[in-house]
Amino acid sequence: MAELNAIAPSKKERVMDAVRTAGVDVSDWANFKGGNAKAAVNPKYCYEWAFIEPSRVVVLNLWHTNNQLVDGRVIQKNNFRRDEANYRSWGKGVWAKRARKIDDALQQAVSDNLPVRVILLDGKMRDRLDADATRSEVTFRQLDPELWTITSYDFATGENTIARGITTDKFVDQFSIDQIDKGSPDRRDVTTSAFVRDPQVRRDCLRRAQGRCENCGSQGFKTPSGALYLETHHIQPLAEGGADTLSNVIALCPNDHRRAHYGLDTLDFRDKLYAAIESK
Repeated sequence: MAELNAIAPSKKERVMDAVRTAGVDVSDWANFKGGNAKAAVNPKYCYEWAFIEPSRVVVLNLWHTNNQLVDGRVIQKNNFRRDEANYRSWGKGVWAKRARKIDDALQQAVSDNLPVRVILLDGKMRDRLDADATRSEVTFRQLDPELWTITSYDFATGENTIARGITTDKFVDQFSIDQIDKGSPDRRDVTTSAFVRDPQVRRDCLRRAQGRCENCGSQGFKTPSGALYLETHHIQPLAEGGADTLSNVIALCPNDHRRAHYGLDTLDFRDKLYAAIESK
């Protein structure tokens, strides 16, 4: 548990400062009667649990006590949609809205392939399952310097898992690299994904491939982290109604990926790709 203790917040940063450092524009915080002098305590923002900078980053306030160490990686498992339902049934409308917003932020992070920054909280956390619990009290609040990534999100239920770090996996794809690029403090000019791609499907596909192109068998190149790089590809494109499932996603070397999109034999190549993963 030493790693969990090592990332515990040790000071109480202002929410506005942490959010700004994470890459979110906070200029609107001053647009209230308190002005610039009291922007950090603008109630429209300072009590929120999630913040979004479109096309760039999602920032979440999460309790350090909910962190777990699984296979050497710090993760959190949450279901804010379930929390929202509980809060509404208890008449806690403000908490429900905040839970809804954090769930919306997670959905946007998945849809736009955004990295996640986490502001870790420590102190007295209220019991999520107790309708009569008093509000939480934050003793420490600090922006974690590492990027986090959503490793699974169930759009049907809201169940999700986020993990600290992006490139700790042995295998990465173009969307992993894109997350790192978007999370860079110097990056502003970014584009968004047109379709939702389940991060768990991508990871399962990369693990199935074990670093080798599932068409030609060539090994992917190594990234600075030591991970092997391949590109995940929907054999029947999402734009044509293809499913975002493991049976429709294949890991390819960059050359074969370009061929899948632009080759003269695109349709015949699809059949070959389906056959390649069906044989595994």
